[in-house]
Amino acid sequence: FLLWDRWKMMLLLLLSTLLCLCASAYQATTIPPLIDVPTFSLSTSSGGDDASSSSSTMNILTYASPVAIKPHRMWSISLYKGTLSHEHFGKEKRGILQLLRPAHALCKGDGEGDASGKLIRVLGGSSGRDVDKQAMCEELGFAWKPLECNGETNDIADWPQVLPHCVYYLKLELVGEMIDCGSHDVALCRVVEMVSEDDSINAADELDYISTRTLREMDIISEFGRIKDIE
Repeated sequence: FLLWDRWKMMLLLLLSTLLCLCASAYQATTIPPLIDVPTFSLSTSSGGDDASSSSSTMNILTYASPVAIKPHRMWSISLYKGTLSHEHFGKEKRGILQLLRPAHALCKGDGEGDASGKLIRVLGGSSGRDVDKQAMCEELGFAWKPLECNGETNDIADWPQVLPHCVYYLKLELVGEMIDCGSHDVALCRVVEMVSEDDSINAADELDYISTRTLREMDIISEFGRIKDIE
């Protein structure tokens, strides 16, 4: 009987172990990870012989990441097909990636009244083919302007206008051709120049940028990253 009791205990332990392993097994899922990433706006231009014949447009872009630092700084961005930003970037092969501040989500520009989230909705929830984004941003206190700086490539006429008060501006030029990824095209870009309003910024600084988590908490975007309509 003692031997039998010992075998029963061993069987129970074995069954318990198997049940625990089954309970903690990995499961396949169709739900993508809900991650927190910086929120950018990409400014692009229609091109032209001079600034008067060229027009800028801007969107909201969250698929952006650095991919290399030498011999050139390289970034990857993903552009939704069929948009004016995609069309401009594909034609001119350049644009300015703008890292947005919380003030852009709160819409604390030079405008009046509470317009939280409206700037993000203008840039990310409407098309430059249907609305005048530049005029709407100006009404909200964020008038577009040329990116003037003291860098080595101060060729203002060749670049689109930008939103004021962004954390960082990255001048990007397409390297090679865009990569067809279905709903989006991915562009590998060389960083021509990095520009900041803060002349005391250094690599160790924590940047005060707006993230997708904050936009979800503000009910501006959904868990799928789409702009939410105002109810």
